[in-house]
Amino acid sequence: MSTRDDLKWSDDYLIGVDIIDKQHQRLFEYFDDIEDAIERQLRDKVMEVCAGVVEYAISHNVFEESLLRDIGYPGVDQHHSAHEAFRTRVTRYLRELEAGADPFKVAQAVRVEIGLWLINHIKQEDQYYVPYIKRYKRFDKWRRLFGLRPRWQY
Repeated sequence: MSTRDDLKWSDDYLIGVDIIDKQHQRLFEYFDDIEDAIERQLRDKVMEVCAGVVEYAISHNVFEESLLRDIGYPGVDQHHSAHEAFRTRVTRYLRELEAGADPFKVAQAVRVEIGLWLINHIKQEDQYYVPYIKRYKRFDKWRRLFGLRPRWQY
């Protein structure tokens, strides 16, 4: 199987938290967009999509951490550290593009690095917090039954 096939969305990547799953799916759509722009040799599109996926991945991580802090997940600091290491690595691609590096080579590297990191992160790190979110969602269900506002919207 090629890296291209490896970086396709699969239901195997679902963690069971709808909003997070949708964001993960969107990241995989970016990988397809990058591949398409590379194949069609669309230089400006490649640069646009690379910047988009890096920014979206970082904003997704910030959202995820916000959710984890809100529910009191005890591993949020470790999760944040993993996200910060990721941010440091991927923002260098934006600097390379700004410095005039070959956008097609950078795009391929962005796609592979973010894609493989994401898959690994979903399959390992994200699995630790899923039980906490599900427990919290059950608590919110009871809050709604008693007419109280849910603390987090999913």
